[in-house]
Parts: sequence; C-alpha cells; structure tokens
Amino acid sequence: MRRLFPCLVLAILLAGCGGAPEQAAQEADTGGEWESAYAGVNGIRIHYWRTGGEGKPAIVMAHGITDYGMNYASLAEKFEADYDIIMYDARGHGLSDKPENPYDVDTHAEDLAGLVKALELEKPVLMGHSMGGGTVAVAASKYPDLPGGVILEDPAGLLVRPDAPPEMIEQMKEKWREGLMADKALGKEGLIELARTERHPGWPEVEYERWAEAKMLVSENVLNIMGGSGFGDMKEVFPKITAPTLILKADADEENRKQHQEIAAFLPNGRLVHIDGAGHLIRLDKPAETEREMRAFLSGLKR
Repeated sequence: MRRLFPCLVLAILLAGCGGAPEQAAQEADTGGEWESAYAGVNGIRIHYWRTGGEGKPAIVMAHGITDYGMNYASLAEKFEADYDIIMYDARGHGLSDKPENPYDVDTHAEDLAGLVKALELEKPVLMGHSMGGGTVAVAASKYPDLPGGVILEDPAGLLVRPDAPPEMIEQMKEKWREGLMADKALGKEGLIELARTERHPGWPEVEYERWAEAKMLVSENVLNIMGGSGFGDMKEVFPKITAPTLILKADADEENRKQHQEIAAFLPNGRLVHIDGAGHLIRLDKPAETEREMRAFLSGLKR
C-alpha cells in the first residue's frame, strides 16, 4: 500500500558562533560552479550553496522540512544572472550540523537571521517554502529591518492550524517519523524510483536525485518542530512583517481561498496569489507561473 506522504500529513491538519565560512568538507551536488561552504551560526555550522555575483542583490532561500538547499537549484538557475542566490540547509538537514535539539520555529528563525549576519548581506529577499516559509515569516517579524522583501511559497503556517489538538499533532509526528524512516530504508535509488512513479510523477529527472538525496541526509529529529508553537501562528506573525511580502499559495477551493486571503490580510504590505493547478511544491508544479509572479514582485523592490 502507498505510504502516507508528509505533505498529506499536513493536509490532515488543515482548517552563533561567528567567524568566516569554511569550505564544505563533503561531496554533494554543487550546482556547477556554485560555492559550497559553511558559516558558523547560532552555535552550529550551517551549510549553504551560493551562486554569487559582485554587486547583485541577494535572495536567501529556506527549504521545507526534510528537504535541503539544492531543492531550490532549478529556481536559482532562473535568477542567478540577476541575483546572488544563497540556498542553505536548515539545521538537521543536508550537510548542516544535526544537533539532537532544538528544532522549533524560533530557533530556525534565529539560524536564518544569523546566516544573513554572518554573510554580511544587506536587505536580502528572504524566500521560504513550507517549513521554510514559517522560518522566514518569523524571522521577518522578529527582525523587521532584516529583509528587503519576503516571498512565502505555500508556507506551513497556512497549512497547519495552530490550535490543533496536541495529541493529534503528536500522532501525525509519529506517522511522519515512521514514513521517513521507511523511506530512508529504501536507499537513494529506491527513493528516486518512488518519487518518479508515486510521489512526484512528471518532474524533471534531476529533481528526483535531489529529492532522494535530501531524504537520505535529513535527521528524523527535525520533525520535533511539530509541537509547541509549531510553524508559527500567522495571525500573530504577519502583522509584524513590514517588508513587502508575496505569498504564493497552492490551488484551493473557494472556501479555503477565502480563509487564506483573510489571514494574508494581516500583512501590512503584502498580497497572496493562488496558483491554479499547483500543489504544495508550487515552483516545481508550476515553474513558469512561479517565475512570472516572482519577477513581478522583485521588480517592484528597492535595490
């Protein structure tokens, strides 16, 4: 029987240390000539890939739970001519350090803010998908002068109700943990086949490789974010975000679209766009529409 995919688990819950970066010690998909390096942040080492480019405005991309920075590679390729793209691995993911804890959204937000500081970025655009969307939103609310703009791709805070019963959250976390460990047991090649035939049929072939590698590298402890404040209550977070904000939202029925727009209205300077026919991974399901909306938003930001 087909195992429960983590995004479906979410659907059930609907309605430091400073110093110069050092070169990455492990081999991984480096996106051709892109830099692969570490920064000391918030007591751990955060790994990132960077497209670079003298004088280009920066975009920092925060991935979803159990993913890693290279899951943004295809999108980065579209924008690297004009922007300095930083795709980092959140704690517990990819090549970053994997402490036992903590993995709450506030810690992730402090990691992101610390990375921006460590890389001496000026007013970068912060983009986040799913869990990364919660990370970006919380970081932008705690440090409103940090970003020059915010892009949220189907943020988890609009998927998981903050008032969901704790026992339900715990049950879902355990189901997710079981599924993740079962996936890991397949090995990379088995995961590639699973993605190709069941999870994400129709994706470009290179995305299966990246998706599978992310699952093999991630620590199961990252699922500890499902508890406490979870991915953040967007009704409390959004009013504190002063940077221009774009929310790219997966397709939804009229009732849910209305609810999403009502929450987005808490943003002082933002708007939400539903992408017709898109699932949770909007940039891969609808790449042309994603690029179009992003370029329109980015063109309106001050450099």
